[in-house]
Amino acid sequence: MDQIILFRIAERMTLTLVVLIVASVVMVGFWRTVQKLDVQNTGGIGGSFVFSTPVFVLLAIIGYAWVSLEHPIQVGPAAGGEEALQTASAGAGAFIGAAPGGAPARDPDFALHQAELKVRSLNCLARGQDLSPQVEDDLVQVKLGLLEPVWPAAWGGFGAFADWATGRSTAAPDAGARTAFDKEHLAC
Repeated sequence: MDQIILFRIAERMTLTLVVLIVASVVMVGFWRTVQKLDVQNTGGIGGSFVFSTPVFVLLAIIGYAWVSLEHPIQVGPAAGGEEALQTASAGAGAFIGAAPGGAPARDPDFALHQAELKVRSLNCLARGQDLSPQVEDDLVQVKLGLLEPVWPAAWGGFGAFADWATGRSTAAPDAGARTAFDKEHLAC
Protein backbone atom coordinates (compact mmCIF):
# COMPACT_ATOMS: atom_id res chain seq x y z
CA MET A 1 0.00 0.00 0.00
CA ASP A 2 2.88 2.35 0.77
CA GLN A 3 4.19 1.92 -2.77
CA ILE A 4 0.81 2.90 -4.16
CA ILE A 5 0.69 6.05 -2.05
CA LEU A 6 4.26 6.94 -3.06
CA PHE A 7 3.28 6.40 -6.69
CA ARG A 8 0.27 8.69 -6.28
CA ILE A 9 2.42 11.40 -4.67
CA ALA A 10 5.00 11.11 -7.47
CA GLU A 11 2.18 11.29 -10.01
CA ARG A 12 0.82 14.46 -8.39
CA MET A 13 4.29 16.06 -8.24
CA THR A 14 4.97 15.22 -11.90
CA LEU A 15 1.66 16.72 -12.96
CA THR A 16 2.44 19.85 -10.94
CA LEU A 17 5.84 20.13 -12.62
CA VAL A 18 4.23 19.79 -16.07
CA VAL A 19 1.69 22.52 -15.25
CA LEU A 20 4.45 24.85 -14.06
CA ILE A 21 6.56 24.23 -17.18
CA VAL A 22 3.61 24.80 -19.53
CA ALA A 23 2.62 27.95 -17.64
CA SER A 24 6.20 29.25 -17.85
CA VAL A 25 6.42 28.53 -21.58
CA VAL A 26 3.11 30.27 -22.22
CA MET A 27 4.11 33.27 -20.11
CA VAL A 28 7.54 33.64 -21.74
CA GLY A 29 6.02 33.20 -25.18
CA PHE A 30 3.47 35.95 -24.59
CA TRP A 31 6.08 38.26 -23.12
CA ARG A 32 8.38 37.81 -26.10
CA THR A 33 5.63 38.47 -28.63
CA VAL A 34 3.77 41.21 -26.77
CA GLN A 35 6.87 43.09 -25.66
CA LYS A 36 7.81 43.62 -29.31
CA LEU A 37 4.75 45.85 -29.57
CA ASP A 38 4.87 49.47 -28.52
CA VAL A 39 3.28 49.39 -25.07
CA GLN A 40 3.62 53.03 -24.16
CA ASN A 41 0.62 54.44 -22.39
CA THR A 42 -0.96 56.20 -25.35
CA GLY A 43 -4.49 55.38 -24.41
CA GLY A 44 -4.34 52.01 -26.20
CA ILE A 45 -4.78 48.56 -24.75
CA GLY A 46 -1.21 47.33 -25.32
CA GLY A 47 -0.16 47.73 -21.69
CA SER A 48 -3.06 45.64 -20.44
CA PHE A 49 -1.87 42.66 -22.54
CA VAL A 50 1.55 42.74 -20.90
CA PHE A 51 0.10 42.78 -17.40
CA SER A 52 -2.74 40.32 -18.07
CA THR A 53 -0.45 37.47 -19.17
CA PRO A 54 1.25 36.93 -15.78
CA VAL A 55 -2.10 37.35 -14.06
CA PHE A 56 -3.66 34.72 -16.37
CA VAL A 57 -0.80 32.27 -15.69
CA LEU A 58 -0.97 32.97 -11.95
CA LEU A 59 -4.72 32.29 -11.94
CA ALA A 60 -4.16 29.05 -13.87
CA ILE A 61 -1.58 27.88 -11.31
CA ILE A 62 -3.84 28.88 -8.40
CA GLY A 63 -6.73 27.02 -10.04
CA TYR A 64 -4.62 23.91 -10.47
CA ALA A 65 -3.41 24.10 -6.85
CA TRP A 66 -6.99 24.46 -5.63
CA VAL A 67 -8.17 21.44 -7.64
CA SER A 68 -5.15 19.42 -6.53
CA LEU A 69 -5.59 20.21 -2.85
CA GLU A 70 -9.39 20.02 -2.89
CA HIS A 71 -9.19 16.34 -3.88
CA PRO A 72 -6.81 14.55 -1.51
CA ILE A 73 -4.90 11.49 -2.66
CA GLN A 74 -7.01 8.36 -2.29
CA VAL A 75 -6.13 4.98 -3.65
CA GLY A 76 -8.88 2.83 -5.05
CA PRO A 77 -9.06 -0.42 -6.99
CA ALA A 78 -8.47 -0.24 -10.71
CA ALA A 79 -9.80 -3.75 -11.27
CA GLY A 80 -13.39 -4.35 -12.21
CA GLY A 81 -13.45 -2.27 -15.38
CA GLU A 82 -15.84 0.57 -16.07
CA GLU A 83 -18.31 -0.40 -13.33
CA ALA A 84 -15.67 -0.11 -10.59
CA LEU A 85 -14.53 3.24 -11.99
CA GLN A 86 -18.10 4.59 -12.01
CA THR A 87 -18.69 3.33 -8.47
CA ALA A 88 -15.43 4.83 -7.24
CA SER A 89 -16.09 8.14 -8.98
CA ALA A 90 -19.56 8.43 -7.47
CA GLY A 91 -18.15 9.46 -4.07
CA ALA A 92 -17.98 13.17 -3.32
CA GLY A 93 -14.45 14.48 -3.70
CA ALA A 94 -13.03 11.12 -4.75
CA PHE A 95 -9.75 11.25 -6.62
CA ILE A 96 -9.10 7.77 -7.95
CA GLY A 97 -5.95 7.09 -9.90
CA ALA A 98 -4.01 4.23 -11.35
CA ALA A 99 -3.76 1.65 -8.59
CA PRO A 100 -3.33 -2.08 -8.92
CA GLY A 101 -6.57 -3.97 -8.42
CA GLY A 102 -7.40 -5.87 -5.30
CA ALA A 103 -5.40 -6.45 -2.17
CA PRO A 104 -1.81 -7.59 -2.51
CA ALA A 105 -1.40 -11.32 -2.39
CA ARG A 106 -0.34 -12.65 1.01
CA ASP A 107 2.20 -15.42 1.20
CA PRO A 108 0.81 -17.83 3.82
CA ASP A 109 4.23 -19.39 4.45
CA PHE A 110 5.77 -15.98 5.11
CA ALA A 111 2.94 -15.01 7.46
CA LEU A 112 3.30 -18.32 9.34
CA HIS A 113 7.05 -17.80 9.62
CA GLN A 114 6.55 -14.29 11.03
CA ALA A 115 4.06 -15.59 13.60
CA GLU A 116 6.45 -18.39 14.61
CA LEU A 117 9.25 -15.85 15.10
CA LYS A 118 7.03 -13.80 17.41
CA VAL A 119 6.05 -16.89 19.40
CA ARG A 120 9.75 -17.85 19.71
CA SER A 121 10.51 -14.36 21.03
CA LEU A 122 7.77 -14.70 23.64
CA ASN A 123 9.14 -18.09 24.63
CA CYS A 124 12.62 -16.59 25.04
CA LEU A 125 11.28 -13.80 27.22
CA ALA A 126 9.36 -16.25 29.43
CA ARG A 127 12.25 -18.71 29.80
CA GLY A 128 13.66 -18.78 33.31
CA GLN A 129 10.99 -16.41 34.63
CA ASP A 130 8.87 -17.20 37.65
CA LEU A 131 5.48 -16.42 36.08
CA SER A 132 2.19 -16.43 37.93
CA PRO A 133 -0.51 -18.80 36.65
CA GLN A 134 -2.49 -15.82 35.30
CA VAL A 135 0.52 -14.55 33.33
CA GLU A 136 1.19 -18.06 32.00
CA ASP A 137 -2.44 -18.32 30.84
CA ASP A 138 -2.21 -14.90 29.20
CA LEU A 139 1.02 -15.90 27.47
CA VAL A 140 -0.66 -19.02 26.07
CA GLN A 141 -3.59 -16.92 24.81
CA VAL A 142 -1.24 -14.43 23.13
CA LYS A 143 0.68 -17.21 21.39
CA LEU A 144 -2.58 -18.82 20.26
CA GLY A 145 -3.74 -15.44 18.95
CA LEU A 146 -0.57 -15.11 16.89
CA LEU A 147 -0.87 -18.59 15.39
CA GLU A 148 -4.63 -18.75 14.74
CA PRO A 149 -4.79 -16.47 11.64
CA VAL A 150 -1.96 -18.36 9.93
CA TRP A 151 -2.80 -21.88 11.11
CA PRO A 152 -1.99 -24.43 8.36
CA ALA A 153 -4.49 -27.21 7.73
CA ALA A 154 -1.69 -29.79 7.92
CA TRP A 155 -1.45 -29.22 11.68
CA GLY A 156 -5.04 -30.36 12.25
CA GLY A 157 -7.85 -28.43 13.86
CA PHE A 158 -6.95 -25.25 15.70
CA GLY A 159 -9.63 -25.80 18.35
CA ALA A 160 -8.14 -29.14 19.37
CA PHE A 161 -4.70 -27.56 19.59
CA ALA A 162 -6.03 -24.65 21.65
CA ASP A 163 -7.63 -27.15 24.04
CA TRP A 164 -4.26 -28.91 24.45
CA ALA A 165 -2.37 -25.62 24.91
CA THR A 166 -4.77 -24.37 27.59
CA GLY A 167 -4.80 -27.73 29.42
CA ARG A 168 -8.41 -28.67 28.59
CA SER A 169 -7.33 -31.73 26.63
CA THR A 170 -4.56 -34.29 26.88
CA ALA A 171 -4.72 -35.39 23.24
CA ALA A 172 -1.30 -34.85 21.69
CA PRO A 173 -1.32 -32.26 18.89
CA ASP A 174 0.65 -32.36 15.65
CA ALA A 175 4.42 -32.35 16.21
CA GLY A 176 4.91 -29.31 13.92
CA ALA A 177 2.27 -27.32 15.81
CA ARG A 178 3.79 -28.25 19.16
CA THR A 179 7.26 -27.24 17.94
CA ALA A 180 5.96 -23.90 16.63
CA PHE A 181 4.24 -23.25 19.97
CA ASP A 182 7.11 -24.26 22.30
CA LYS A 183 10.28 -23.51 20.32
CA GLU A 184 12.65 -20.70 21.30
CA HIS A 185 15.18 -18.78 19.24
CA LEU A 186 18.57 -20.42 18.96
CA ALA A 187 20.22 -17.36 20.51
CA CYS A 188 18.20 -17.61 23.74
